[in-house]
Amino acid sequence: MYYDKSSESKKTYGGERPNADGSFNTFPIYHREVRDGWHSNIHCIGENFSDDAWKYRSCHFQNLCYDTEENSYAIFTSPEQIELEKALQHSKLVNFDPASSMNTTVSLGGVNPKWNKDVVALEWYPKILPVEEIQSTGYYALGNDKVLLPYHSLAGFNPGHLVWDDFLPIYTLLSIFGLVSKELVLMRMNVEPTMWASCQTQYSKCAPIIEKFYPLLGTDIQKVSTQNDTQFEIQGEKKSKYICAPNGAAGMGMLTDHGLKLHGWIPEDYETMHNHGRGASVYAFRNWMMENIGIAPETKKIHNAPYKIVFSTASSSQQNRNMTFEKHAQLLEEKLGSKYNIVVIEVVLSQMSLEDQIELVSGVQFSSLFAEEARLLRCSCRRVPHYLLISMKMIYMAHQPDSIGIC
Repeated sequence: MYYDKSSESKKTYGGERPNADGSFNTFPIYHREVRDGWHSNIHCIGENFSDDAWKYRSCHFQNLCYDTEENSYAIFTSPEQIELEKALQHSKLVNFDPASSMNTTVSLGGVNPKWNKDVVALEWYPKILPVEEIQSTGYYALGNDKVLLPYHSLAGFNPGHLVWDDFLPIYTLLSIFGLVSKELVLMRMNVEPTMWASCQTQYSKCAPIIEKFYPLLGTDIQKVSTQNDTQFEIQGEKKSKYICAPNGAAGMGMLTDHGLKLHGWIPEDYETMHNHGRGASVYAFRNWMMENIGIAPETKKIHNAPYKIVFSTASSSQQNRNMTFEKHAQLLEEKLGSKYNIVVIEVVLSQMSLEDQIELVSGVQFSSLFAEEARLLRCSCRRVPHYLLISMKMIYMAHQPDSIGIC
């Protein structure tokens, strides 16, 4: 792939090159001519050679472009790629499926098994165009320290789903392709038909939650749009409709913490494993989020006595989940307070800032939360040999650092 060093920007976010030609969702952009050898490349993993393979694939794009007039994505093929795709159509001559083939699709977001047949709305791929299409106009380039990532939010109004079904897949996608150090240029994609419980249908509920939690991804709500309300501003004459990023990524379907399972609510969820061997990557995810909001993970060491036990009380906006743990906290202190050096703390997490929540939970030995809240803050707990998360509907217990839930 041709690599345009002229669009290089400083590694530190915010330290962009001066004299930008405009901005895209607040990110500086620079007009570039299409030079000889410039084109898009892809590399996909997760193929299972079945009709639902799109749910499992994840792809890395080089020169992923956004069409600001059609509100859609595009990639531009080289003449050699066009000939390769033609050859791959001859099944009698070719009996393999290369990772670089552009004849593929991915899932824009994590898959909710309850969406049933409507889930096909998440199947997606950029429009494939010949490179000649862009040669006369060139394109506006994002910096080389950026990665363009279109995604669909499973249920962003719920912090548990937001972190484990949106943020974890985004981080995993970046990690797979060595893009974790890049700054995210996120675009939340709307689909048709709309998925119930998604931010597309419940944005008024999603907005305050994603505004609070987007900093964990190193971004904020002002920098994220849907494909239908982007901010494209140019100084002077507009020369091209295309915004292109040196790196892009998509394909989050099976990268959630549950895959095709229902979050452990039914016995069938335990017939197969989804997160075995994932402990180290989840811990790296935890550290990455902490670094993104300026908290150094290495400062959160294993604490000595007194051991903190935190109860999150009345933190849910849903009445049937808005539980208090007053009796549990009192009983715990009565039964164990005289035997162990512990401190029992009751807090309302919804009233605390994100930074204060993480500072608190990263130093606890035990946390008591309700259902979805437990799934979220498991990732803020420090890595310890033994800890317990108590829920009104389930008990999470883990004794090995490689178990999912150990962070």
